[in-house]
Amino acid sequence: MNWYYRATLDIYLVTNLEVGEEACWWYRKRFKIETFFSDQKSRGFQVQRSRVADPARLMRLLLAACLAYLWIIYLGVLVQRDGWMRAIHRTDRCDLSLFQLGLALLEHLLNEGLPIPVAFHPPDLEVV
Repeated sequence: MNWYYRATLDIYLVTNLEVGEEACWWYRKRFKIETFFSDQKSRGFQVQRSRVADPARLMRLLLAACLAYLWIIYLGVLVQRDGWMRAIHRTDRCDLSLFQLGLALLEHLLNEGLPIPVAFHPPDLEVV
């Protein structure tokens, strides 16, 4: 077991890799996808509750969940770009991911009977 410490991160990593930089590279990769997994599961779509066991059906479920994820991220960008923050979240700071903002916007639009934007193209990302 090797210990590697990088002063700029203030994070200790315990690894079986020989090179500490390689451990950091893999950790950065994992960190980027961890949010996606939690959005698919506990903080979002709850796919683990589906109890789908058939691999083909699970593949179709995950494909649909990934497309829905992209759409919800699109809605999250709209929250920031189009000024929806006051309607769905606190204005002094934002501690929600784009996914959480998108879900909140979708819930708000459904509750208020407002039209729901549906697109899979990236919006103009200039944030107001």
